[in-house]
Amino acid sequence: MLALLLTALFLVVSSLTRFVLIAIEARNRIPAVATLFRSLAAGAAADVVAASWLALPIVLLLAILGRRISRTRAARILLRTSLAASLTLAFFVAAAEIAFFREFNGRFNFVAVDYLVYPHEVITNVWESYPTGWILAGVVFAGLGTVWGFRRFVREALEAESPAGRRFGVAAAWLATAIALTAAAPALSTDLSDRAWNEIAQNGYATFLSSLRGQDAPYQGLYPTAPAAPARSRLQALLTQPGVVWGPDGFPLRRVHSRRSLRRLNVVVVLEESLGSEFVGALRPDGKACTPELDRLSRDGLLLTRAYSTGNRTIRALEAVTASIPPLPGISIVRRDRSQGLFTLPAVLRDIGYRTMFVYGGRAAFDGMGRYMRSNGVDEVIELSDFPRGSFRTAWGVADEAIFDRSLEEMEAAHRSGRPFFTLILTTSNHRPFLYPEGRIAFDPQQKSRENAVRYADWALGQFFRKARGRAFFEETLFVVMGDHGPRVYGASRIPMASYEVPILFYSPGSFPAGRLSTISSSMDVAPTVLGLLGLEYESKFFGRDVFTVSPRDGRAPLTHNANVALLEEDVLAILGLQGTATAWRYDPRDESLSPLSREMTEASQVLGDAVAYFQVADELYRSGSYRFDARSTRLAQGRVSPALRR
Repeated sequence: MLALLLTALFLVVSSLTRFVLIAIEARNRIPAVATLFRSLAAGAAADVVAASWLALPIVLLLAILGRRISRTRAARILLRTSLAASLTLAFFVAAAEIAFFREFNGRFNFVAVDYLVYPHEVITNVWESYPTGWILAGVVFAGLGTVWGFRRFVREALEAESPAGRRFGVAAAWLATAIALTAAAPALSTDLSDRAWNEIAQNGYATFLSSLRGQDAPYQGLYPTAPAAPARSRLQALLTQPGVVWGPDGFPLRRVHSRRSLRRLNVVVVLEESLGSEFVGALRPDGKACTPELDRLSRDGLLLTRAYSTGNRTIRALEAVTASIPPLPGISIVRRDRSQGLFTLPAVLRDIGYRTMFVYGGRAAFDGMGRYMRSNGVDEVIELSDFPRGSFRTAWGVADEAIFDRSLEEMEAAHRSGRPFFTLILTTSNHRPFLYPEGRIAFDPQQKSRENAVRYADWALGQFFRKARGRAFFEETLFVVMGDHGPRVYGASRIPMASYEVPILFYSPGSFPAGRLSTISSSMDVAPTVLGLLGLEYESKFFGRDVFTVSPRDGRAPLTHNANVALLEEDVLAILGLQGTATAWRYDPRDESLSPLSREMTEASQVLGDAVAYFQVADELYRSGSYRFDARSTRLAQGRVSPALRR
């Protein structure tokens, strides 16, 4: 009886959580009645499965303790403590799910799993963003209060006596039922065309465990595949562009000849935290327009107007910009153990004489960023401990202005040494809790507004460029200013593409004319485009391409969304999912909608085959060690470039 009561309580908490999520989403879009009922029905089924497992520990405890519950004080305390802990945890998870849904418009996913690995930043961020103390007090009160409210049932369970055979029989039956329900879960689920309502229909415990299992899962066996040789040949054809020559060694190494003259330019990449295209006036003149400084820069630079991030985490941007590799399923390669000595942009530039730096205002240990950088071509990592203690800071690190000022110091020192430099700057301020120093912009930071955080980040960027113009290295530097990912994932589409749109600006007015390029591109194209603008001739393993040499009809953007990976070509989006699922969708950027393609149109588009080639081969090369950097990779660059760079 007590186990059934506990199961019912779990179901009530899960149902109430779902109704809160419905209320949150309904503020944006009211669903069709059929969608709402299907979401509720599928959600109820998912909750029953989860509740059966959540109650299992109490069932086993009752079976093991048996008659000793009523005879020993320790057993009674253990049972009551276990009940209180179980219910308190259920209320805590409900509160966490609501906060997570507000931020990411979805149930627990890979982001939630990633965040648990680095609790310092996450806990501090949550504490600064929400009245966490009151929430925790409420959670504990709800858990203890529920146990007290049902104390009669607890007392009856303590006093009940039943034979051991019956107790263990009930426990075995309960376990068998939980296993059977889990096996039947796929048939009980639903697949709604509306992504957000599909998320609401799921159970947070189940999605978290699914994400946990898939952290380092291989592509093979989970996603659609093709025979290895045809997949490589197909990808080789897709990566062929003007200036690319495949040598006798074949895939993946190829020789890239630049059509531009060789330029001795420093390279500075500024990764702006959570800067989606929706905030950029140069891209969305009728939108929020929170970036007047970036808008001014874009008038004199080369702006990509249809660029996409490869994921919704900063480390996805780091792997794309440095390694130019598609986002593999599971966790980013930045976090993986075998990510040492990869073929990366800083490794190529260091090999030809550049000093390479990574400047970040937070802890470099977060998400393994520092280890990844040091293992892949970066000479020096500047992080939180390298900034003065008095610097304004939040959970994520010091304010952007401090990051930029320290970057200027490091770049000035590198310039005085006579070596060209590569600097990767990662900002922090445009992130919840959206705090920044007072007096910088005409908005109060205590409002904790995302738009105001964007305005401050843009102000700091403008200050950086005003100061940089007075430095000797400015005229000899190629700047790349880009968003690492959008502010949050939202919308009805299975993959809300608008949430992945980011600005990418190549800025060096003295070296390149201003312009706008509408070719579909991604963060993965930054590294080869930089090397192309420098006029380098090198041997490459990059999956990205120099976007300024690609035909407008041949643009591509790979990305990952939860457990799915996808590839956008022209107006067709291929989505590859677990259990070998593969679908193709027509994407209309005007209303940001996805509509399924017919089988005939899917076969004609070829995009599914292209997507399989990209992700299958990338996973194979990474896991086999074939994506590593070696001196042979840049032998041509060394022969042609080094004398010019080390003048």
